[in-house]
Amino acid sequence: MAGMQVSPTPSPDEAAAIAAAVRVLLEASRHGADANPHPAAYRSAWRRAAIREGVGLSPISMRSR
Repeated sequence: MAGMQVSPTPSPDEAAAIAAAVRVLLEASRHGADANPHPAAYRSAWRRAAIREGVGLSPISMRSR
């Protein structure tokens, strides 16, 4: 990203990771403060329920927290 300076100078891989993270944050801020930058699959209620079931949480505790 042009104009971005990080100190100490990151490696090329680190610089790419930092730039990608900044792009995600900027994109989320364009969609409002409540925008979730994660892909839709990661926001899925089905996914959260499956993870909770997989770790042995009861159905009562399967509500979003």
